[in-house]
Amino acid sequence: MEITVSRAARLVALAMGLMVLTQIAYITLKGDTLTGAMIWSVEATAFLAITVLALIPLVRGAGGALGWAALSIYGLFNVVQTGMGLAMFGPLTDAGEALAPAFEAVLAGAFFFYFAGKVLVGVAGIVFGTALLREERAGTKAVGGLAALTGLAAIAVNLVGMLMGKDGVVYAAGATGTAATVFAAIAAWMLAGRAAD
Repeated sequence: MEITVSRAARLVALAMGLMVLTQIAYITLKGDTLTGAMIWSVEATAFLAITVLALIPLVRGAGGALGWAALSIYGLFNVVQTGMGLAMFGPLTDAGEALAPAFEAVLAGAFFFYFAGKVLVGVAGIVFGTALLREERAGTKAVGGLAALTGLAAIAVNLVGMLMGKDGVVYAAGATGTAATVFAAIAAWMLAGRAAD
């Protein structure tokens, strides 16, 4: 099946938008194990789609190569992170106190991928935002500026998270990463319309 560059870019943007909705749902419905697992399963599927689909604009030279590469790896890191949650958290928790240190190590590893993924979506936001800042229309420039600024914030906060671990800046990391995802997705959608298929 052949997918055009613009369609792949738009599908990536839609999957990123889905990530924002699932993050809001997860925060709102936190505490329900079954709902959490369902949300993580949806996220894992969307992250797989981002991982693969972001490669299409990258390899076809659509422009913004660093942004598409960052999104592909962002998707991959988050597939790993959600996979660790789905496959490992339950059994390690059920194993009891004896395996508590192993659970803490796996949890810390999952959060490292969580933070690293948000750094990468921040990179995409800066790359795509900078491209939109070169456009003439004020609305386009505004989206570009917001994508670049939220991307920069996500990079800064999530780098701190990578250094400090899960007990450091989890909520700030999530908030800045989610904001960067919103504006990087909008910027990717806008740039998709300019892509040569």
